Amino acid sequence: MSRLRYILLVAVVALLAAACQRRPLEEEYLRVYLDLEIERDVLNYDVADDEPGKMRVVFFDAVTKEYLSHDFVSHDGGYVFAPYGDVDMVVYNIEAEDTRVRDYYSWTGITAFTNEVSDQQLSRFKHYLQSRVDTRPSYDDIRLTPGHLFVAREQNIHIPRTITDEVFVIRTTAHTIVESWTVEVNGIKGMEWVGSVSMMISGQVSHNYIARNIRSEEPVALYFDAVSAQRNSTIMTSRFETFGREHTSGDAALLSILFTDVQGHPYMYNFDVSDQMVNNPRQHIVISGDIDIPKPEIGGGFKPTVDDWKELEYDIDI
Repeated sequence: MSRLRYILLVAVVALLAAACQRRPLEEEYLRVYLDLEIERDVLNYDVADDEPGKMRVVFFDAVTKEYLSHDFVSHDGGYVFAPYGDVDMVVYNIEAEDTRVRDYYSWTGITAFTNEVSDQQLSRFKHYLQSRVDTRPSYDDIRLTPGHLFVAREQNIHIPRTITDEVFVIRTTAHTIVESWTVEVNGIKGMEWVGSVSMMISGQVSHNYIARNIRSEEPVALYFDAVSAQRNSTIMTSRFETFGREHTSGDAALLSILFTDVQGHPYMYNFDVSDQMVNNPRQHIVISGDIDIPKPEIGGGFKPTVDDWKELEYDIDI
């Protein structure tokens, strides 16, 4: 009986060996390739200076929108672990300065956003915000400007269970969901007395649902510092990034410029630039205001306070 069982066991093993085909475990993984392009023609921004870096590739069921899997590639693409069947795909860079992405496992909920400003940054505008008569809703949520997030979306991709070609290729292009705006401030007097310049602009989009490319309807204010503030110049330039102008709430886009002189005295100037953020193909804001930073009094040293505010508001003719 033992000899018969041994013979049967050997026969079964031989049959299984003949029926099975030896295949590497990673074979199917290596046969799905993401051919990824980055749209580099971005207004007011040079992509070459800041490559998108590593990209996350997320797959969802095309019908139920259920999360299936994710993988990582470079900004040029690469081989990915992809599920079979009809799928939707979202690709985005995970290194985008202050931009964060949450709920990547949810087709409807995957969201790009930025964090609130630090206490130190907020303190520069705190006195103004506490004393304002303006109840601008953006001021309830002041955030950092976003970095460029490059997103690619493809829907109803059919990945066959049996790949007959050498490799199954998914081709797509990632576009930024962030706008870069430049700011030019003319007619500044007293730049030689300026120690630092900070800015805040209200009426901006707070976040973007990147799988559906839908902007939020909650307005925020965005904080940023001046890019160029030369001491002997009457012109100052800067740039800020935004998910876009928020239109639903009716909140105006108020650009607040906070000059702090070399002794720590603050001077605030406010400009309503709402009209300049509509139908502006250059995404370039120009301000010509009566800005005069007086020469600090001699002595007294540095005063890191926010007293003696000067607040001026201007309407700009377009």
